[in-house]
Amino acid sequence: MELTLASLSPLAFGAVNCRKIFALAPPRMRIKQGRSELPYLTITSKIDELQVTERRSANYHPSIWDPKFIESLSTPYTSDDFSNRLEDLKEEAKRLIKDARDTSSRLELIDSIQRLGVAYHLEEEIKEAIDLVHLDDTTTYDLFTTALRFRLLRQHGYSISSDVFDKFRSKDGRFMDGISQDIAGLLSLYEASHLGVEGEDDLEEARRFSTMHLKGLVGNLEGDLADQVQQSLEVPLHWRMPRLEARNFIDIYQRRNTKNSALLELAKLDYNLVQSVYQKELKELTRWWTDLGFKENLSFSRDRLMENYLWSMGFTPEPHFSKCRIGLTKFICIFSAVDDMYDIYGSPDELRRFTDAVNRYEIYNIIIIQAANLLYVLFCVTLGCQLP
Repeated sequence: MELTLASLSPLAFGAVNCRKIFALAPPRMRIKQGRSELPYLTITSKIDELQVTERRSANYHPSIWDPKFIESLSTPYTSDDFSNRLEDLKEEAKRLIKDARDTSSRLELIDSIQRLGVAYHLEEEIKEAIDLVHLDDTTTYDLFTTALRFRLLRQHGYSISSDVFDKFRSKDGRFMDGISQDIAGLLSLYEASHLGVEGEDDLEEARRFSTMHLKGLVGNLEGDLADQVQQSLEVPLHWRMPRLEARNFIDIYQRRNTKNSALLELAKLDYNLVQSVYQKELKELTRWWTDLGFKENLSFSRDRLMENYLWSMGFTPEPHFSKCRIGLTKFICIFSAVDDMYDIYGSPDELRRFTDAVNRYEIYNIIIIQAANLLYVLFCVTLGCQLP
């Protein structure tokens, strides 16, 4: 099955010309002379009446994302056409988890499922398997398994002490030189060390130790292991965006001799189906952003719809959180415009006037006393939720 990936470019920031008119027009409520008149909202300043001789500019460049290009995105993958196959593959994956007979195989399977981006389909089965892993506190595991168990248990909220690594230390408290050539174990230890909490100095030492030896070995490695070590040294697993890691790990997993074909197919199909959800959301957001008119009326601010959506997608990647991604993207876009007004465009006198005006707003007789409260109202309006 062919994988497709809609381009999510690196974050870009640049410049547009400034204007003297500030106009903010979210669509659902009108506030006029300090009183609310449903169902529309129009907030307009009189900056054009003020004599401003010079405006600052952050030199933001225009967005590289053409709305027509976003509207042209398409995919043959839809939930209606592939729902039956998806359910069959999910059942096979559930059987895989239940058939795992020992802790090591459970750990590696759960780790693969998570990195492939399909763990949200198998939450109950993974929870049961993790419970079994937690109960099995055998101390005879090798470094790779010990570190993997530590990382997964902490990721799932279980209490586990970093003392589990003491058996790999010598009497002076330092990690044994004998593990310095265990590449898989060192990489697993390195990833586990990023789940430490404040005060766990032993995990800080584990990170320094594993980082030093992995950097020394990376030049002598080949194939996927070399790529994984290099990627982890740049961005540890715990810091990665789940959907981007899913795309990355699918390529790695399908080259493994131990891969499971059903799990691999599930990951590819899920990736494409989730991508189709993202494309629909982007098209909806593009139309909203165009209709809002910030690009024309607030040309001093950042036009970064795609980058803001990428941030929201990284925060809530699961497809059933569509409303959250859309609402969060809208909020960030509006917040960025207000932020640019304060940081770049507005004069001190204008900003005092704006802040005073925000502090005087009344909505259903509730006095908004801080500018942040206005942003909360705008967030509710863009989400379509009911105001208090």
